[in-house]
Amino acid sequence: MLEDLDTLARKVRELAEMAQSLRTENQQLRAQLAAASTELETLRGRVEQATQRLDAVLERLPAPAPAPAPNPGTPWNT
Repeated sequence: MLEDLDTLARKVRELAEMAQSLRTENQQLRAQLAAASTELETLRGRVEQATQRLDAVLERLPAPAPAPAPNPGTPWNT
């Protein structure tokens, strides 16, 4: 009977240690998730700014000239 109680006490201790370990790991994962979410929002903002700058540059470019009509007398068009 004492041996059974010792075994049970050991298992309860192991379970408590495992629960504490999982709590600690969960806190670390939550912190990592928060940091990753913050970084993601920062990157999204930077992509949005870059997109706006690129759109502004594209608006200032002149329209492309129409392509010349093919010349049927050239050797590569025969």
